[in-house]
Amino acid sequence: MESIYDAPPHTIRTNSGLFINVFETDPDTIAIEDIAHALSMMPRFGGHLNRFYSVCQHSILCCKLAMGYGFEYALAGLLHDGSEAYLLDMPTPIKNGLPDYKSTEHRLMEVLANKFGFEFPLNPVIKQVDAKALEIEWNNLVQSDNLEFVCMTPA
Repeated sequence: MESIYDAPPHTIRTNSGLFINVFETDPDTIAIEDIAHALSMMPRFGGHLNRFYSVCQHSILCCKLAMGYGFEYALAGLLHDGSEAYLLDMPTPIKNGLPDYKSTEHRLMEVLANKFGFEFPLNPVIKQVDAKALEIEWNNLVQSDNLEFVCMTPA
């Protein structure tokens, strides 16, 4: 049985068993299944919600909103937070105070965009849909607990 001490230096082990170095990322160590799994288990807003709502569901909402601008934006909407599968969902006010985090996130997003074929830096359309999703989520899950706003389970 492998030990945590058997991991290659500077890597994390993903759910699929791959080891990824987020500082020098080999695209072959990225699996879409790992991204989906990790983001489905990760809460938005650092967990400060009235009930569980995942980064994965946020990504699905962004994908749906992005399709309203054209199908070519859908994949970027879905994967715009893909780096968070490896770096965690850092609330923006904290992220803004961590320049090393932001540069690591940027490099990792470049690798993800090249591997999966979406535009990076992100098109302003994706920034708009991300802001719209944030507003919807904030109003339904932080400011209130709108039970008509359906939250998916990680499964």
